Amino acid sequence: MSLDGAVERRKETQAGTGNGNGVVTASVPSYVTHRLRLNPNTDHKPDNYEDLQLEFSPLLFSSLERYLPPTLLNVARESKVQYMREILLRYSPEGERTRVQKHREYRQKIISNYQVSFVVNFD
Repeated sequence: MSLDGAVERRKETQAGTGNGNGVVTASVPSYVTHRLRLNPNTDHKPDNYEDLQLEFSPLLFSSLERYLPPTLLNVARESKVQYMREILLRYSPEGERTRVQKHREYRQKIISNYQVSFVVNFD
């Protein structure tokens, strides 16, 4: 393999829809230029994420939403989820995500097997 061939492939990748690393970006907008706030926006009421099946706790998404930049606070919930999920996946270790998922499954198993029995005594 010649050096010229490698340079040409790199130029082709950068000229396309890739990001220069040979990775083609998705058509969904990415908010990589937006930075999280240093301090939370306490006036903002975050969305509820309980109804979504996420790798992370819905409470984590609600908490993280308060740190979103002002330009992202009023976008659709799905866009906010995507942005926050990208951040969490980037900084959360795989072992932590696995632990959270196993804990969720364990909790569901306990809840599904739990039987409530009431004993009423009218003496």
